[in-house]
Amino acid sequence: MTRSITELTSRIPSWVKKIIPILVSVFILYYYFHDQDWRELVNAATGSHLTLAVLAIVIPQLVFWYFDVLIVERHIVWFYGSFCFKTYFWVRGSIYLLTMIHPILGSGGVLVYLWRRIRIPWTKLWGLMLFRYGLTLWGMILLLIPITVAMHQYGLSERVRLNMWLWWGLLLFGFIWLVEAWLCWHHKKCFGLSRILARNPESEFWTAFHTATKKQWLLTWVMGIPPIILYLIGIYFLCLAFKINIPFLEYMVVAPLTLAIADIPIAFAGFGTTTIAFFTFFADYGSPEAIAALTLFLPFVRAVFRAVVGLACLRPALKDINASF
Repeated sequence: MTRSITELTSRIPSWVKKIIPILVSVFILYYYFHDQDWRELVNAATGSHLTLAVLAIVIPQLVFWYFDVLIVERHIVWFYGSFCFKTYFWVRGSIYLLTMIHPILGSGGVLVYLWRRIRIPWTKLWGLMLFRYGLTLWGMILLLIPITVAMHQYGLSERVRLNMWLWWGLLLFGFIWLVEAWLCWHHKKCFGLSRILARNPESEFWTAFHTATKKQWLLTWVMGIPPIILYLIGIYFLCLAFKINIPFLEYMVVAPLTLAIADIPIAFAGFGTTTIAFFTFFADYGSPEAIAALTLFLPFVRAVFRAVVGLACLRPALKDINASF
């Protein structure tokens, strides 16, 4: 089945694959903007605090860039061998040119570079990625649980456009999985999902899990959470800059899902998916024109930032990329 799907996708011309995200963005934007009063939208944009809006996008992007490089550098050093932070910093910046086009291209560029640069086996590389993003996700769950409790305490849960029973189920499942994984890898008490997934815990794929110390688990979580929290807070200030006033606790619960939808890699640079996400969850907290303006402004500024960073880093990065390939 997987092979047939791979063969089918390989037959699709590359230009078709490139144009599909653009067509998706055009279709979604047409749906939301075909009867838009553009004068009102421009007034909403010009009436916003644009300096605050730009800073709310750019600062989290810079912090994410630094921590993204730091986590990869630490993981390679801990679990594989020597790795230069400075060199990868420029390379990661240049890959923003691919990310600007499509997130999957950016992620693929990172993986291919690491594979060729340090000759790391694919199984071990995928395991490192799971270790990183698994701990980051678990860390977010630990932060979202008290926030969700506070929402119930202040009576805000009824206003959130989420099934709170399903939401609590996901949070508790993630928390139990975290405890289960900790017991499995640090106390050799494997049960439940960990026992099913880690049938061969000594394989290369699980290298990071079974060799990482408790301190390295904690540091991975500590390095992964700050850029995400800052990103969420940045988008909150972006909403304020466009006069979209959302209660902070409610925002912190809904924002991770909202931004996950906005970043679904089916549209060009997030145009269209951002509009769907914000109109779905935040339509009650600002004028339609303000929300529409924000959903165009956010992917535009982010794309410009990635283009500027990518071009600025391209020259020093190419020296290492050419040597690796």
